[in-house]
Amino acid sequence: MIGKVISAESDRITARILLDDIENINMGDLLIIESRFKYLARVSSIFSKNIGEPNLPDKIAVLTDRIDDMESLFGTQFYYAAECGILGVLDSGIKPAKTIPKFLSKIRKAESKDLEFLLKEGKNYIKIGRLRNMDLPIKIDIESFITKHAGVFGKTGSGKSNTVKVIIKEMIKHNIPCLVFDIHGEYGYKRGLGGMENVIVVGLPGGECDVSLTVPLQMIKPGDLRVMTTLTEAQEDAVALIHKRYGGKWLEYISQADTENIVSEFENKIQMTTVLALQRKIGRIVDYNFVGRDFNSLNYIRDKIRQDKVIIIDFGDYEHDDWAIKLITSVISRFLLNKYKKYKKEEHKTKETLLVLEEAHKLLNVDTAKKTVFSDIVREGRKFNLGLCIVDQMPHKIFEEVLAQLNTVIIMLLTNIKDREHLVLSSENDLSDFKKEMKRLDIGEAIITGISVPFPIPAKIDLFSLSRSKKENFDQFEFNELDI
Repeated sequence: MIGKVISAESDRITARILLDDIENINMGDLLIIESRFKYLARVSSIFSKNIGEPNLPDKIAVLTDRIDDMESLFGTQFYYAAECGILGVLDSGIKPAKTIPKFLSKIRKAESKDLEFLLKEGKNYIKIGRLRNMDLPIKIDIESFITKHAGVFGKTGSGKSNTVKVIIKEMIKHNIPCLVFDIHGEYGYKRGLGGMENVIVVGLPGGECDVSLTVPLQMIKPGDLRVMTTLTEAQEDAVALIHKRYGGKWLEYISQADTENIVSEFENKIQMTTVLALQRKIGRIVDYNFVGRDFNSLNYIRDKIRQDKVIIIDFGDYEHDDWAIKLITSVISRFLLNKYKKYKKEEHKTKETLLVLEEAHKLLNVDTAKKTVFSDIVREGRKFNLGLCIVDQMPHKIFEEVLAQLNTVIIMLLTNIKDREHLVLSSENDLSDFKKEMKRLDIGEAIITGISVPFPIPAKIDLFSLSRSKKENFDQFEFNELDI
């Protein structure tokens, strides 16, 4: 026993902690309350109290140089306590608590035997770590994690890239196809999954890869330009007119046609200054060495995903080029979503497929989120077995409507108060009890909450280890004809 219940309400209790145990209790610890029912609770805050006169702390401050033991001087006027959220009642699993424990119910630390219901077996779960301070594996439900979307958040150095690698490695074991947008080279050959069986790295110049990425010019839509840059009303109207007439060749037309000819052809509905501004912006796109007219690696990506492969898109030298990041992520994700819609319409069976988006705030901030294909994936991807996992170190920059759609959230160390408060206010899950704990997590520790787990779990994520296997030969690579 480490303490007793001294107050309780519908979803929380206050525990009097025994003096000898106070430094053995940590934020996030799981506790068992033994009453008529066995309650599972989680420590959300720890504090000291005094029941003496109001100015007692001032008297103690005066005496601090002369005394070391307040107990001998002031008797039992001081005690230690912990506020704990009630997670549920344990009974062959965990159930919602509909009542509260009795006063002075005994409290102890949870043990592995109390939580054996977490030991789920079967192909529908992946293991990503262990319960903090316990030798008990944590398994999350694959289907709900993917199709109901997820988020991994933590400051730089908190261990979130390791967490994502562990998740992807587990997906590989279960033959779950994934598409990973690897902005900073965390998941490819340098520090990640490159070289593993069933993993293919598709890359831009500057990164080690199995296959070079080529984006067809005709796959770039006007909406992609809106995501990359701000367009004036005149530029919006001009793009709409040109796209209506030239379709998939709209970019090629703007970049190659003479400025005066464009103005003349559209009978002065487009001004010269508008054309010049569009040509400057579009010129940057067509000058990218990964944008092509003849080759198409999108079909290759689609085919490999249909074969349950994991595709890593390594951005190489373009990791700091926001235009390139927005262009590639938008074009590939839209292509894949449209294919999955087509498969469903034609009644072709598809597996759950996970898209992993690093640096999510670049595309899912309040200014651009509704313009991107990712808002469509978040809203309707479940119908087509396509899910999104967003990864970011600054969740406060992500549009709150997107965060509200994430039904599994893995929170690692977050020291910025804006990040913590934004998650608490925006998440579909009630994270209010975890705001203090978020800033005290060690590297590799996490709070896992949402529908993929039975209750918010204090976790220690497994350390990713790489085992490379012989892979298919990519020397002879043929691009398919463009299939839009």
